[in-house]
Amino acid sequence: MTAEGRERLRQAAFANKPWQHSTGPKSVQGKTKAALNSKARQAGESSAREVRRLLAGLTGLVRDMGTLRRRVQASPGGQEGVP
Repeated sequence: MTAEGRERLRQAAFANKPWQHSTGPKSVQGKTKAALNSKARQAGESSAREVRRLLAGLTGLVRDMGTLRRRVQASPGGQEGVP
């Protein structure tokens, strides 16, 4: 592309200001449809983001279980022989 061609495109962009009109969906239905677009294009059953979210939830659950176990063992009359 020539320098003149780039300048013509630049001037057209400034004249039309497409960034003011490309705001994305505003209705709930439009947002839902846009969110489903990525699901149609993904390769596997779950996206990487979904897997990370699930793993974060499981990590939190394991941490909470460990905290509860330590509290039970430290409490008077706690279960002494629990591994």
